[in-house]
Amino acid sequence: MKRPERIWKFTAPLERMSGKGGWSYVEFPHEVPELFGTRGDVRVKCRFNGVVADRALMPTKSGVHILVLGAELRKRAGIQRVGDPVRVELRLDPEPDKVVLPVELAGTLELIPELDAAWRKLTPGMQRSMCHWIDGARTAGTRTKRILELLRRHESGEAPFKRKKVGQP
Repeated sequence: MKRPERIWKFTAPLERMSGKGGWSYVEFPHEVPELFGTRGDVRVKCRFNGVVADRALMPTKSGVHILVLGAELRKRAGIQRVGDPVRVELRLDPEPDKVVLPVELAGTLELIPELDAAWRKLTPGMQRSMCHWIDGARTAGTRTKRILELLRRHESGEAPFKRKKVGQP
């Protein structure tokens, strides 16, 4: 018999890290190490004021874990300013390493086996970041340019495909 999945529900004020470009976030009001057995990131599925998003519970220097809310998500969820209450529901992501590829990238990886092999060596987090970068483009033309830039980086050994120098482990 399958165990029912645990869902955590809470309301927390939107906060913002100080400094230019500081992230907007809510604090998770529970002890992550006790619940999940790690002090690191924990991939979760969330609803913020009813809007669905995949996120990571990320640790801060103080040991508290936070959920980052980007501008687009805040807009869709009707969260306008620091201090606004945010209703949060979250559960563990059953497939934390799953990365959904943009259609254009999936096609490119199929056509270029060397790029596909290098792609598979990247961490799920880096793959996810690259997918967000590509998928965040408003037009197909810009998505194509970003995929070409990814290919150029692969061919030249630039991040995220940095090659190890001879003699390095």
